[in-house]
Amino acid sequence: MKKLGNKGGPLIVMLALSFGLILGACGRDITGSSVVTPVAQATSASTGINTSVNNNAPVIPVQNQTGGTVNPTGSLETDVKAVVKAVRPAVVLIAVTIKTSGGGGGIFGGTGGGQIEQGVGTGSIITPDGYILTNNHVIEGAQDIRVTVGNTRYTGKLIGREGNTNDLAVVKIDPKSGETFPTIKFGDSSKMEVGDFVVAIGNALGLPGGPSVTAGVISNIGRSIQEPNGAALTNLIQTDAAINPGNSGGPLLNLRGELIGVNTAAAVNPEENTAAQSIGFAISSGQAQPIAQAFIGGKQPTTATRPFLGILPQTMTAALATRYNLSTDQGILVARVDNNTPASKASWKAGDIIIAMDNQPLTSTDDLANVLSKHKPGDVVPATLVGRDGQQRSAPITLGQAPANN
Repeated sequence: MKKLGNKGGPLIVMLALSFGLILGACGRDITGSSVVTPVAQATSASTGINTSVNNNAPVIPVQNQTGGTVNPTGSLETDVKAVVKAVRPAVVLIAVTIKTSGGGGGIFGGTGGGQIEQGVGTGSIITPDGYILTNNHVIEGAQDIRVTVGNTRYTGKLIGREGNTNDLAVVKIDPKSGETFPTIKFGDSSKMEVGDFVVAIGNALGLPGGPSVTAGVISNIGRSIQEPNGAALTNLIQTDAAINPGNSGGPLLNLRGELIGVNTAAAVNPEENTAAQSIGFAISSGQAQPIAQAFIGGKQPTTATRPFLGILPQTMTAALATRYNLSTDQGILVARVDNNTPASKASWKAGDIIIAMDNQPLTSTDDLANVLSKHKPGDVVPATLVGRDGQQRSAPITLGQAPANN
């Protein structure tokens, strides 16, 4: 597993698994891991924070949904068992076949033509007629998709995927005559708080016998990371529920059995290249549900109205200011500026700190997202930055359009 990122900082890696044990949470297939490079702690992403989608998409039907029917009793053991009993039937195994590009022969050598590789991940059935929510990186590049529900296998069809700012995808399987699938109900991730108990279900390590179950708490909210392909994942839920390779795309559940997150990534120690203890990340249901609705409604999440900066932003903290000898611990750190982006054209620099934008003070990446949500590409937005030299300057920026789906 290749080590990336700043020395001492964690790496974030994707969770879809191949056949074969890989330390930490890692890439989908046997070619190795996909890694994400935070600047420090949980880094923020760059390719446009606002994840707006078509709000006119149909609401996901709720009939026959098995999740969300659990009434917590106050006994953690009892509640976890009840959640697992209600939801596990709707957690599926997704197996994919990928052909790698020729020339290198893959990890087993060979001469050109590419290699056929296989990997597995997890998904959640969200409608009785077989729409499944998972991660984009679980199915990206797949030549075929096979879904196992209980002991029955189905052929999966990719309905849509969003790989720039969400790492989400929807797959469809067709029910047999008269069949309806068990489903998982979406919960409201905005109501979750640090310390709330959660349950993760997924095909960890591809072990036989069905999905594995782990439990823990919400460790933090509003985390942000970036994937190696530039995908920006923001407002993530951090949990200490064990998340391992193969959990990708599986549900993170509250004690009512509602999906409040899609398990996506975990941290590893870059010094030892081993999994960091109890640091996993899930895409919130608040971001996942409208995107799933758009896909089911036959639409793609729109990028036409999504503002784009071209930076890797991170909420400033006293620890960051001390570590990087920055002049203030308030605002948004510009951890990276991509070439030929609105930020680079506005002469923003890595190490700058955005303290205000659109005449609004910024204290977190959520504040930045709120500012961007009020604008569209082409808008000129005033911004106040503090450079590494401690000097404050005005640096207005012309917002760009988010890149097309990858």
